[in-house]
Amino acid sequence: KGKHFFMHETQARSWNPGRYWAGTNFYAYGMGRSTELALTSYNGGAPLQPNFATGVGFKSAPQFWRDSRPALEAKLTVGQMMILNHRGSGLGSFTYAHASARIPGPSTRVSLGGWAGTRQLFKQNTGGVLAAVEQPLGKRGILLTEWFSGRHDFGFLIPGVTYHLTKHQVVVAGYKIPNHASNGKPGFVLEYGIIF
Repeated sequence: KGKHFFMHETQARSWNPGRYWAGTNFYAYGMGRSTELALTSYNGGAPLQPNFATGVGFKSAPQFWRDSRPALEAKLTVGQMMILNHRGSGLGSFTYAHASARIPGPSTRVSLGGWAGTRQLFKQNTGGVLAAVEQPLGKRGILLTEWFSGRHDFGFLIPGVTYHLTKHQVVVAGYKIPNHASNGKPGFVLEYGIIF
């Protein structure tokens, strides 16, 4: 509550065919114990994409069984973004929800849910499954894999690693693998985030 979070994400491919750079910037403000307001600038870069857009909305992730089963860290996350496309496609939306919990012992977090979005962000009206697995590596690192199903502009499997530089700074490095050739090219994903 009362904290700000900013993260920059770069997606890049420096080799042919299909060189590109795409930048996305995330900002969130904590409204309470589990809810944040969000402002996101999607897909700025070169070449500039038709789904260059800004989203405004929220995410809420209440924890269940906090007292009776704290090791599970069981959560239900829901989020909603109103999307304004900057390339003339108008207003759209991005809605998602997923459940997640830790496996006692190894503390692996598993997330599974669904999402729906419009052409202003996904280049088509679509939806599908989202999933993630996060494995802690010591006190600062996390080995992770996330996946959006489907044939669309976000349809990728992304394995990577998160490392907490400090309590308030984090870096992420990954590699995105398209579900299908029509989704786009593989490339690197790099992120830096800070809480203040």
